[in-house]
Formats: sequence, C-alpha cells, structure tokens
Amino acid sequence: MRHLLPTLTLALLGACGSDHLSLNSGPGEVRHLELLVPDGGIPSRQPTLIARLEAPSNPDDWSTKVTGDVGPRFEKKRLVLPTGKGASLTIPGPLEPGFNRIVVDGVFQGTKQRVDLSLISSTGRELPLKAQVALPLGVNQSLIFDAPQLPTTHPFRELRIKISGGPSAIQHVDFWQRPTSSHYPALDGAADTIAIGEEARMGWGLPQDFPVACALGPIRTGTHLIASAGILAEAQMRGEKPELVVTISGDGFSDEVASLDLSIQNSPFQDMDVDLSEYAGRDAKVSFLFQQEGATLGACALTNVAVLNAGVAPPLALLITSDTHRGDHMGCAEMGVDVSTPSLDALGDLGVIFERGYASTNITSPSHAAILTGIHPRDSRVLSNTERMVDEAWTLGEAYREQGWWTIAVVTVRHLGPRGTDVAQGFDMVWSPMGKPPQAEIPVAQTRKWLKEAAGRPVFIWLHLFDAHDPYAPPKDYADRYWDADIDPFDPSLPKHNWEPGTYPPRLKDLRHTEWPAALYRGEVSYLDKELGRLLREPRVQTGVVAFTADHGEELNGILSRFDHRTLTPSTLHVPLILTGDQVPPGARIAKRVNQLDLGRTMLDLSGLYGAAYPGTNLLRHLDADEDSSDEPIFAMSAHGFSASVTVGHWHLLMQLRDQRRPSLGQVAALHVFLHDISKDLLCGTNLRDQEPARAEEMLELLVAWLHEKDHGPLVAMRNTSAAEIAELSALGYSTGVESVKSEKPWVPVHLTAKKILEQQP
Repeated sequence: MRHLLPTLTLALLGACGSDHLSLNSGPGEVRHLELLVPDGGIPSRQPTLIARLEAPSNPDDWSTKVTGDVGPRFEKKRLVLPTGKGASLTIPGPLEPGFNRIVVDGVFQGTKQRVDLSLISSTGRELPLKAQVALPLGVNQSLIFDAPQLPTTHPFRELRIKISGGPSAIQHVDFWQRPTSSHYPALDGAADTIAIGEEARMGWGLPQDFPVACALGPIRTGTHLIASAGILAEAQMRGEKPELVVTISGDGFSDEVASLDLSIQNSPFQDMDVDLSEYAGRDAKVSFLFQQEGATLGACALTNVAVLNAGVAPPLALLITSDTHRGDHMGCAEMGVDVSTPSLDALGDLGVIFERGYASTNITSPSHAAILTGIHPRDSRVLSNTERMVDEAWTLGEAYREQGWWTIAVVTVRHLGPRGTDVAQGFDMVWSPMGKPPQAEIPVAQTRKWLKEAAGRPVFIWLHLFDAHDPYAPPKDYADRYWDADIDPFDPSLPKHNWEPGTYPPRLKDLRHTEWPAALYRGEVSYLDKELGRLLREPRVQTGVVAFTADHGEELNGILSRFDHRTLTPSTLHVPLILTGDQVPPGARIAKRVNQLDLGRTMLDLSGLYGAAYPGTNLLRHLDADEDSSDEPIFAMSAHGFSASVTVGHWHLLMQLRDQRRPSLGQVAALHVFLHDISKDLLCGTNLRDQEPARAEEMLELLVAWLHEKDHGPLVAMRNTSAAEIAELSALGYSTGVESVKSEKPWVPVHLTAKKILEQQP
C-alpha cells in the first residue's frame, strides 16, 4: 500500500496549507503528517566504492589455503578453491579505513556454504563480521558484510576470509562506504516499515544534522503531537548522546518541546506525546533534528509522526487469530468436545457465533494474508510461509489507518511480521518475537500495554496467538488438566499404534496412548483462553468490535494426517468465528457455512467505516438468510502438495493440482480427485468418487470453474528464503519444501473439463 497512500512530499518549508489538521471532536482521530524537505533535496543514499581488490593470478598473493590434494588456481578471472571441505585466504593490507561494507563476489557451489570475514587491525586485534550463508545457485553471488561501527582512524593489516561447506571461486572483494540512512526508508518515498528488535513502526530514515519539518496548520486546543524514533542495530555509529530534538515554530516563536534520548535501551523506540494546547490558534510547524557527538554519517528512524485529537470514548476493533485452533474446540461451539473456554464462551454470549466458519487454506501465513487482505490464495498466490507480500497489497490494518485509526499488530511468529511475509504491513506498531513463539501470557500483556498507550485514540488491534500449534506444550497445570499425569503416554509395555508412516510427527513414533496429544492440545486451548480473558475483560474491549477466529484447524486423530494440518479436510478448514459489536445481536448463532474472507469487510462495517476500501461482503447478512437455503460453496487451496477443494452441504471434494511426491504427504498424481461425504466420514478416509459419479462431476465442475476464475492479481513478492529462515520454520514444525508460485498460469489447463479429468482417474 505504501505507494498508494503517500505521507511524504518534497516541498519548500512552509509551502503547505493549513488544512492538514482537520480533526473531529468526540471519538478522536489520528492524522499522519506529511514531512517537508528543504528545497535543496536530501543527502545521497548511494554507497561509494572505496576500493576493489581483484582476484590475483598468483594464489599465493592472497595466502590461500585449501583442504585436500588439489590446490587453488586462477581461472576465468576467479580464484578457484576446489575443495569440498572449505578454504581460507588472507588478503594483505594495508587496507585504508573509511569503509563500512565489504562485498565478496564469487560463485559458491556447496550444499550450504558459510563465509566468515575478519578484519585484523594494525595492533593485531581481530574484528569478526557477521557470517553470511550462500545458497548454491551456481552463478555469481555477492555476499554483503555490513560493519557500520568500524574504526575510522587506522588502516587494517589484513582481511581474512574463511569458507566452509563446499567449493568456491572468488572474483573480487569490494570495500564500500554506505550512508547509514540507506538502512532506512528514504525521505523522498512513502513511509515504510522499520523493524528494530521485536518492534516495528512506519516511518523514514532521518540523516544526522539534516532537519525535516511538518506543517501543523492552525493548532486547536487538545491537539497532541505524537512521534517515535529509534536506531537500527546495523546502523549504529560510533557516536555519543544520540538524540532527536523536536521544535515547534511559527510567526514570532520557536520552542523546543521534546528531546528523545536514543541511547536508552529499555525499548527499541522512544515515544513522545506533546500537548500543543498552549499554541492553540497559532499556525505552526514542527521540526525534527537528529544529532549526536563524534559521528558524521549517522541516521535514525523517525516514525509514527502524527497529530491526535483525543476522544472521550474512542472506538476499538480487535481481531484475534488463534493459530491452529479447531472450530469445535470451544465450549460455546457445543460440539461435544471436553474443553473449557469460559472467556470465549462469554465472548460468544456477547455476539454471534458462526458455527461453521471456514478458512481459505490450511497454512499460517497464506491464511492470515487472506484474512487481512480479503483476497483468496487462489488469486494472491501467497501460498507458503516463505513468501513475502508485495508492498502494493492493501491490508485491513491499512484500511483502518487510512480512516484515522491507530493500528497495532502483536504476532507471535516472526514470519508474520516485517522480517517474514510482512502480513502485518502498514500497521503503526508491530510486535513480533525474534525467537521461539512465546506463550499467550506475553503477547496478551504486550497488547494490553499498547492498548493503554492508545488511550484517546480510535484503535484497531490484531493479536495472533500460537499456543494451539504443534508441539502442544501447555504450562504444567494445563498439561495435566485433560490427562492423568501418572499415566505414561509412551509406556513401552503397551502395543504400538498402527499409523501409516508419514502421517504423524516423528517424535510420536513410540507413542502408546494415542489420545495423549489431543489432551495436550485441549490444555493449550484452555490456557490461551485464560490468558485471553485478561484482554477481553478490558473495558474498551468489552464495548468494541471483537472478532475471534483461527488461520486453520488441526487434524488430531485423522487418517491422512495426525496432529498436523497438511491436508484440506474439514478438520483443518473449519475454524472458530465469533463476532461482537453494538450492531451484533447477543447470543445469536448461525449454522450455515460461511467464508472467513468476509471477516475484514464485516469488521470495517461494524466500526462505522462503510466507505473504507476493502473487498468482501458483510457476514451479518446470514442473520436474515432463510434457514432452509443451501450453503454457499466454500473453496480452499493449499501449497502442501498443491491441492484445491470445494465444500457444499455435506459433500467435500479435493483435487490434486500437481504431482505429489513428498514423504510426509504420500504420493498422489496430479488431477487426482477425492470425494467425501463428511456427514458420515468427517475424517475423509473413504473416496466416494467412483460410487457417486454424478455428484463428483457436479462438484468438480464447480471447482474447475472457480480455478479458472481470477478476481485479483498476485500479491507475491518473490525472494530467496535464506537457509536460516528455512531452518527456523522447520523448527516451528512448518513444512518448508514448498515451491513458490510466481506465474499467473491457470491452476488447471483451460482445455480440461470436469468430465475429462474424471475420465483420466486411475
């Protein structure tokens, strides 16, 4: 969205009119300000090449060492290191200071290669740089090593390079001076996400000693100026006393109103909130200046620059997504599951329970992308946890933000945040952990903290909880709630289970009591319900618009998959869906199957933002629907094996879109069709395609026609997923061997009809 809603313009200082601050009284409103840059333009962000060292024709010139019998050689202007175990080389100096980036250009052909760099100072001190991992592409790669805090006074004695993991060929090594401001979004572009530690804000990079300003226009009583600032770790310079100085000025006055100390370590960003009431009636501007002692190339993040007219009772909208939460695992679902969820039950009493809410996919990031854009994965092509959404995507957070709401996202897995798929793009404030997903207590506490800070502001909050996701590890009190702690689930004296290999996590291969994981799962649900209650009891939340749902469900004791969500079955597609608001009749229930994609549009409507740009239709239309009317078809798509499904009434049809040869999912040929009667076979263990040929063709015609449609363009920004990211996702239990989908080719060849596909079935 960032280029669609620019909040920055190049202009002469003072050239802005006085209409930038048109705030309404009552509920409150947030207006993000435009930055004004002096007519002279902004400092250059382009790096400067200081020196280039070409690979020498004599390998001894770089003191090269390899493991093995074959020594290094010079070939095709590259220094070739023909070893599978690694090599090291030393580039002698002196290397004159003034650079803060080193680029190693070459070819790396191992399975996974690690490259380590160390600079040796004139005194012999070793300065290691952050290692880089090269993916084996077989073509030239440029490995970038940033070191903004390198000493700038004395030359370096030498550069040492260590390569492990496979053969390589080094072409040249470049030394650059990169302006620190280039680590941030440019001042002459739209505000973009800046992530520091676990938090992210919308803003720009402000170069040191370079003032920028915002026109406030005539100031009103009760108007507040808000902003925040921070410094990226990779952009920190060797300076002292970094601070952001904020000045209000106008005709005949100029006052410093705030100074943010950016050396404070208690938070990634420092916040300011200045009451401008004493300047009421004056036409003014605000100026921002970043300065520090002992550094010349520094920069900071200037974020969330806005004015606030606080409201007495500002509205709130809260979207809660519980990862991997089955639709039947709530007490208020009344589906016979022994699970205690008093907080969710109370929420259901306040609003409407959709008894059969259905997700559009069974994978975390794609499902959240669908919820927060209203665009089905069929069209967005966001189908895996390793793909990044394009900046042009329009999210629910951005829709609220455009309408003058403050927007907050608290997500418990990194790949939903700005360092991953960027599903949380466009939010004013984002919190996402760097490591293992935390238990519900921590993100709930963070949400409550930011909710308190948002007092007086209309606010939209997205909270994501990970607790119900594999491997099911609730706190002890909840681990024992549905399981007798004296019973060993791995008791070797009991018979082994007879599950098919590949249908369950390897850690459960010696499991004897097969009901134990489901008991832990229920413990996770009850635990997150308890923690969630702390948020749901907040007075603002109780009077706001609240939606509770999940990205997908879970196969607990399924047939094709156990304790996972790799298949498109009702167990993985049926999700909880509760909705409250002052326009929602309390205690209502809707039994019809509904599409989760409509949730964003419904929340905007309930928030009074009927004109906000966002796809979908209001879910409350089902309140007036004829009870005897048939369900709308629900379509889903998965990148786990690339399959698509359609559910109508008690029939569920699934078709394989590509050949599947993955051990974890079995072997299924492309265009293979499965038909299930989920009224009798909810686990989808029996294929009725041949027994119900007319039904199969009817359902398949619906699915093929839907696959041939297109309602929106792709939202995928292709990128190379690093080996570290893949390892991290695997550690979380996510399947990562998924091919990205960049092309807009039809999912099914246009010449194939349902009848032809069925004729080709084995």
